[in-house]
Amino acid sequence: MHDLLKIAKYWAIEPDILKSLCRVDEIKSLSFQSERRLSNTRSVLIRDGTAIIPLYGPITARSDLFSFFFGGTSLADLAKDFQTALDDDQVKAILFDVDSPGGVALGPSEMADAIFKARGKKPIWSYVGRNCSSAAYWITSATEKIIANPSALLGSIGVVTTIPVQEQPDSEGYKNIEIVSSNAKQKRPDPRTEEGMSEIKRELNDLESQFIEAIARYRNVTVNTVKNDFGQGGVLIGKNAVASGMADSLGNYEEVLAELNQKISTNKQNKFMSKETIERSAITADFIKSEFPEISEKLAKENSEKIRSETKESSFAEGKKAGFNEGIEAERKRILAIEEAALAGHEDLTAKAKQDGGMTAEKLALQIVAREKQRGTKYVESQKEAEKEMPKVDPSFESTSQEKTKVDKDAPLEDRAKAEWQNDSRLRSEFGNDYDAFLSFKKASENNQVKILSTQNSKR
Repeated sequence: MHDLLKIAKYWAIEPDILKSLCRVDEIKSLSFQSERRLSNTRSVLIRDGTAIIPLYGPITARSDLFSFFFGGTSLADLAKDFQTALDDDQVKAILFDVDSPGGVALGPSEMADAIFKARGKKPIWSYVGRNCSSAAYWITSATEKIIANPSALLGSIGVVTTIPVQEQPDSEGYKNIEIVSSNAKQKRPDPRTEEGMSEIKRELNDLESQFIEAIARYRNVTVNTVKNDFGQGGVLIGKNAVASGMADSLGNYEEVLAELNQKISTNKQNKFMSKETIERSAITADFIKSEFPEISEKLAKENSEKIRSETKESSFAEGKKAGFNEGIEAERKRILAIEEAALAGHEDLTAKAKQDGGMTAEKLALQIVAREKQRGTKYVESQKEAEKEMPKVDPSFESTSQEKTKVDKDAPLEDRAKAEWQNDSRLRSEFGNDYDAFLSFKKASENNQVKILSTQNSKR
């Protein structure tokens, strides 16, 4: 039981219901004609252009385990259903079918304001068949008209809270003790103390003031009238509720729907009044928009479609031409930019870039740089490998004539070639430091396969 009370701290609900929180039977008002479900709603019915929105059982903020087990109305679902009915063209009037003891105190204010602000768009009435108490009356009071069954109960205006206090250990022998921080002593006011009770009363009174002021505004009465004549927290039976101003008239479900249907028909006739009824000078665009919103919207739509139809071909042709010219100019600039970014040796990348409409000069330049970097890396690696295979020559090897390698003339060709190579820096320069080329030359000379045409520059 205590866990259920934690769903909300403050309740605008009949005290007996708050104590028991037993499942409240959701009984729809007695209907003698068939009704169908309104599309895209949770529980709205429609008959002869009137959307019937149920407001049954305990009122909660949103659908949860509480509403699942105990039934009732979720404010979140109610708001969506109401807006859907308000926006639906087939709905000409809205009727809240009310049978609720109330519910949470935080939330009905926003729902009631939404209903109050929607007044004038469509007739929005309420019918109370059995019970319209506390939070339910808060919401219902925002409608344009309240019709009550003679035996219905209305009122219970006020706010209540229940604060469980553990005096003895629970069944398991534990006793919970709440400890509140020093600067938040009002976070858990103790109802057993005078100070705690005073703080709880203050919060309740603040919520009650908002409740009463809202009803006074919706019902167009004074705050004192609500405080003194609207039951003072109790409920009033149908005829007394009408006499005090809490409701507008008595009736039953079918009578209310018939009256609404008649109002819908009258509104249609009024909207199609004769030309003689309105002075010609008074018929302006603003007048039509204000008095005949459906006709105004239809005319605006037809006019818009006509304008679009007349200008479609010319606009399309002009747009096509402008787009074509812009495309040509953009492509010309792209090709010129690619040619400026081109680099010799990368003609394949340049040709590919010109063919790709999404390629820019900047992207081509990045590709060229990447390729050049790859080439440079490969060249450096190849030079390093060549250096590894080349015979090592000490740079200071030829510093003195005494240090030059001496090899017997009868030594093998390879030894004589290596000594000659190491002893003569000009020789190494002549062969571009390519020892293998020099060795091949020596072998060819030994075999008389080389003919020296001139020795003018040779000092060997």
